[in-house]
Amino acid sequence: MAALLRVSAALNAAVEKLLMVIGAAICVILFAQVVFRYAGDSLGWSEEVSRHLLVAITFLGGTVAYKRASFIGLQGIGHRLGPAFQRSVVLALQLLTLACFALIAWFGAAYTIKAAEHTSASLQIPMSIPYSVIPISALVFIVHVLADVVAAREKRPR
Repeated sequence: MAALLRVSAALNAAVEKLLMVIGAAICVILFAQVVFRYAGDSLGWSEEVSRHLLVAITFLGGTVAYKRASFIGLQGIGHRLGPAFQRSVVLALQLLTLACFALIAWFGAAYTIKAAEHTSASLQIPMSIPYSVIPISALVFIVHVLADVVAAREKRPR
């Protein structure tokens, strides 16, 4: 079970580094677009690439926010009813979260496969490439939730 916690931590570290690279790429691309537009030319692909990268930041950034416990919590539920009840509420919420991300992974993968038939407007790449961030991020979420379930059972910090 400790291996799952290590995988979750390593995956989160890799996603954090990827987010930095994507953020820097968006900055460089948009700066280049401004310079080229000022010079009288335009990079036709820059807006599309930036949009796809921004969507990737949104989905992958959500996984990092979950891992860091940066989402709004429900701290008050179960406090007055004792720690055993609170643990059962947390476990129930974790299982519901796991089911939600499993559905997102399933339908995201199906949608990604269907999108392979379509191409993007300026880059002419299969739309399954930018859409693949949906099932990938859902799988990362699943790993983090499973690690949280293990950590809660073993009373370890996230």
